[in-house]
Amino acid sequence: MKLISRFSVLLLITMAAGCAVSTDGTIVAGPAISKGKVTSEVNADSNLPLNVAVLPFENRTESDFAFTVVRRTMVNHFSTKNYRMLHWRDVDNRLLLAGINGEADLRAKSTDELRQILGVDGLLFGNITHYNKTFAGIYSQISVGVELRFLNAQDEVVWQVKDVQRSHAGGISSNPVGLIMNALVAAKHLYGDLNLYRAADDLGRDLAKDMPEPPRVSQRDKPEITNVVHSGVAQYLNYGDVLQIGLEGTANMTAVASIDGIGLVDLVEEEPGQYVGKISIDKKLNVTGIAVVGRLQDDFGQQSSWVSPYGLLNIDNTAPAIVMNLTAQSMSGGINLDWDAPAGNDTAAFLVSYAKTETGESMDQRRSNDSKITIDSLQNFQTVYVSVSAVDKAGNKGEATTISATPAPDPRYGSANELNGNLPATISGVHRLTLSGSPYYLRGKTTIATNGVLLVGPGVKIIVSPKAKLSVMGEMHAFGNIEHPITVTGDNGLPFDEFLILMSKQAVALKGLKIDNGGIPIQITAGSPLVSDCVLSNSQFNGLTISGSARPIIRNCMISGAKASGVIVSGQAQPRFENNTFSNNDPFQLQNGSNYQVDVKGNTFVPEISTMTFLGDVNY
Repeated sequence: MKLISRFSVLLLITMAAGCAVSTDGTIVAGPAISKGKVTSEVNADSNLPLNVAVLPFENRTESDFAFTVVRRTMVNHFSTKNYRMLHWRDVDNRLLLAGINGEADLRAKSTDELRQILGVDGLLFGNITHYNKTFAGIYSQISVGVELRFLNAQDEVVWQVKDVQRSHAGGISSNPVGLIMNALVAAKHLYGDLNLYRAADDLGRDLAKDMPEPPRVSQRDKPEITNVVHSGVAQYLNYGDVLQIGLEGTANMTAVASIDGIGLVDLVEEEPGQYVGKISIDKKLNVTGIAVVGRLQDDFGQQSSWVSPYGLLNIDNTAPAIVMNLTAQSMSGGINLDWDAPAGNDTAAFLVSYAKTETGESMDQRRSNDSKITIDSLQNFQTVYVSVSAVDKAGNKGEATTISATPAPDPRYGSANELNGNLPATISGVHRLTLSGSPYYLRGKTTIATNGVLLVGPGVKIIVSPKAKLSVMGEMHAFGNIEHPITVTGDNGLPFDEFLILMSKQAVALKGLKIDNGGIPIQITAGSPLVSDCVLSNSQFNGLTISGSARPIIRNCMISGAKASGVIVSGQAQPRFENNTFSNNDPFQLQNGSNYQVDVKGNTFVPEISTMTFLGDVNY
């Protein structure tokens, strides 16, 4: 994260000025700090321990932030006392290695077992009882409460405190360390809990004053640290970012920040007691969950340390692994993508882009938080090349996985097997014909088996030999349109006897076929196929025959120039004709020899229909 500029900070301060009163270093929104009731009991007769561990607190509030901040804040303040205080991370690691994971496991262990696991003689137990805020206009009431119990090696209670509450109004700081804090607030990393942290910090400071301690070896007071903040809170940094660190404490000291995996960062005193420093993130750095520890040292070598309780530092310069098992499913006007995320929990999101060619420039880039996405607003039957990359929390982008996908009304189109050249004798499984694969040759008798599916894209050209035909027992779907019809012509311009024989009871929908100079272009003997937006012209015999018990829908078609009849209906067939045009079919536009009347109302006839242009029972 890049810190906000001083101008942004001033803007933030200006925005707050309408409901704030100014002090030397802070604009305070509301009343000053008010203390709650503190009950503290010290057993003066007990033996004080030397080595102390602050155990994980029991969180009785609904705030996860409380569990993180309150204990660490207390440890910081208690570390100023004359004890050898075990670092809270060491405490947690030792407990975890001993199989203690959570409050129930901790309560199940005796104090002797805990001392042995942690290598200490003093144990400090705690409960977080209050951690909330209440707003009323510009006034904010902040409450933080703890119960603490400090045991020595003999399980004597040497100090206990409970029912501690505080209220705090908070504000915006304008000193050098406060500017770093303000940047975090502006970036909304700490906005909701900043004042709660400050209240907890004030609470810990007051409690530390009452905590009993062994006598000092030195008569000199150690340097005091009151705050350590860094700009890496609640985010992942990587190469090119700048980590800023601020420390507040005793003036005129030597100040550094210690970070495991990085080393020491010198802090410069810009104002009395205000130490700041920064470091540019190297591309080789990779650290996870590291504490930023501020240290102050006086001229006598006495040193104090303070762990920043706002959050741990994460630096990630390693890109996530490649996504696996990328699949695409067609839909009308788009595609559905699905993939497997890389192993581990480093992935924060996925970047999805697509282009018209494998090496073409990306047309669009989208972000998905899940291992799937739908890309819509695409053109049907136009193949796109999709790339998916994992992105981690630091913004590192992994290697892309690429797949081609084709939107289509039928979801099977994109994954169908593409046929080439001559159509085979039998089509089983899901196959497609595409514009890029045209022309296709029907040179003999081809059957779409009952387990077969043929999907024909717009613009496809099919060339039919004189004695060839395509019998449909399974599914067939043609997706031609006015701009890109599916054209069917004879080989070398010669007439052909037949083309389609539809005898399937499965789904058949033929749209946008343009068939010229066939004998009988389409024969329907069974099922309920849809034939729409087709042009059947110059047929040597009949443009369309419908027989058996077929119940097709013929819609928006042009049937013209047939040498015998535009349409012949026979048997038990019951076709439905909707908005079609019958033009110059000679001698008959339509012949009905079936057992049912054929209704042709709403269709257009050129010349106009009459008893001379149709045969049989026709309602016109």
